[in-house]
Amino acid sequence: MKIQINNKEIETLPGETLLEAARREGYNIPSLCYSKEAKHKSSCMICAVRNVANGQIIPSCTTLPVEGMQIDTVSREVLKSRTLSLELLLSDHRADCEAPCKTACPGNMDVAAMNRLYDQGKIKEALTLLRDTLVIPATLCYICNAPCEKICRKGDVKASVPIREIKKKLVATTDLDKIFPPASNGKKAAVTGSDPASLSAAYHLCRQGYDVTIWEKGDSILTPYVQAEQVPSEIIALEIEVLKRMGIHLKHTSEAPSPEEYDTIIIPQPKIKQPARLVLEGHRLVEQLPPAPFNSTYNRFTDTEKERLTMDNHPLPSSGCLYCDCDAKTDCRLRDYATEYGIKSSRYSKSNTSEALSRQEIGRGMFFEPAKCIKCGLCVYNSDNGFTFKSRGFIMQVVLPEENACNINNQIITLCPTGALNQR
Repeated sequence: MKIQINNKEIETLPGETLLEAARREGYNIPSLCYSKEAKHKSSCMICAVRNVANGQIIPSCTTLPVEGMQIDTVSREVLKSRTLSLELLLSDHRADCEAPCKTACPGNMDVAAMNRLYDQGKIKEALTLLRDTLVIPATLCYICNAPCEKICRKGDVKASVPIREIKKKLVATTDLDKIFPPASNGKKAAVTGSDPASLSAAYHLCRQGYDVTIWEKGDSILTPYVQAEQVPSEIIALEIEVLKRMGIHLKHTSEAPSPEEYDTIIIPQPKIKQPARLVLEGHRLVEQLPPAPFNSTYNRFTDTEKERLTMDNHPLPSSGCLYCDCDAKTDCRLRDYATEYGIKSSRYSKSNTSEALSRQEIGRGMFFEPAKCIKCGLCVYNSDNGFTFKSRGFIMQVVLPEENACNINNQIITLCPTGALNQR
């Protein structure tokens, strides 16, 4: 049959829904509770479209076309409806996308990822992540006021994770004899100055294969951002030596680099003074970093959560980290759509009473986190004697009885639109 979508006439295929027909024609309609290859029912209303004939907002994932139907997928009214649905879902999503320590870090350091590698004994990988983000990590540890430790969720339970000390331990494992220049791209680059922004720009240019020279008018590196009494001289010497081993040249001169001599010249002129933020700005000078995605967060732990997360009842790894970021933060459709629709934070307070960071072990490396569940029903409809609904209305929950855990297979995880079902 023939219908119109946004005033364009299309021909539908037998059995397909409005969502499927629209996507086939290239219209980007979001959905969280839909899966073409699985049983699903309309619940999230993210796929909302408008029936032009009567103005009704309808779910496209379950609505079948009718001959002559006129559908609107892009009007302000439709987008407003989808945004409202997203905000309501987020109010029922008691979870962090990124750990608070990362959002607080001026250098955007993914502390939880570093701690995971550290706790797994992957010291080299943890150090690489640390240096690729902060460039001069040990130096920053001595001069930073540690907002990451101040906001650490574990500080609500007991002592915060000693993030700076972990970083220092990682830097102490540096093996200079195993640091070599990256593969060359055949181009030369000059960077003026030797503040954190300049060193960061030089580092990331070098990683891209440039032959980099830092042009510094003064006699020393990092002055005046680092005072002699703040950082042990051997720490600064080590971090500068790392840059040299990578192939970066240091040239102390009052002259300026010549455009004829270099393929690119970077002249950092930062207006900020926070060293870690300068490192991030230096990175941005040489590489276009993606804008920050939506970040779900919640208030402090409740008394019940604090009791459950005490050291005696909640065994922790050697770093002491709670790993409060989400395992699915790079593969979460709820987060992706919240970013796409420009949501900064939900206008509604959190209504989910499930305990944050409460993880039910399913087995075979699979976990269920009820606080992240948006009750789309995909795991219920597609598990045989597995997940089920409990109660009705606003207090409805998705639960997995312990005796049903053995019936859950890994394919169910791929249906989950959030990090509520994950595998480690």
